[in-house]
Amino acid sequence: MSNRLPEIQAELQSILESRLAELTKVIADTEKTTRDIVSAELEIARTKTAAEGLESEADRLKKDADAIKARTADIRKDHARRTEERDLLRLELEGLEEEGNELRGQVSDLEKKVKKAEERNAKLTTDKASLEAKHKDLADNIKKMKKLKADLMSSIQENMNELTGSD
Repeated sequence: MSNRLPEIQAELQSILESRLAELTKVIADTEKTTRDIVSAELEIARTKTAAEGLESEADRLKKDADAIKARTADIRKDHARRTEERDLLRLELEGLEEEGNELRGQVSDLEKKVKKAEERNAKLTTDKASLEAKHKDLADNIKKMKKLKADLMSSIQENMNELTGSD
């Protein structure tokens, strides 16, 4: 057996080395797997943090989009109100333009009437001046006639007095 002992020891040594090599390989594989797991867990943590950040950003963007939609609705309402107001102002302007045209027509008619009245006034002024001149002439003639009548009456009276005095 003593011969066999070195053989058994060599065989055990060989098995031990083989097992040690396998164990070293398993340890190396386990270390690599552990590193991969840690790396994966870090990547998962980074991804989770990024996902949370993206979710937060998505929530903020959704709120912004909702605010923009609300603002857009307000702007549309304001635009509709202003468009309606503009249309009403256009109608009012058209009415004022029509009224202005009617008033211009009335002014034109009144200007024609004023012109006719001024022409008539000028004719009447001329006629008045002519009548005043005739009136003055007639008044002068009446004075002359009254004086002539008075002179004639006086002359007739004198003649009557002479006729009655000679008798």
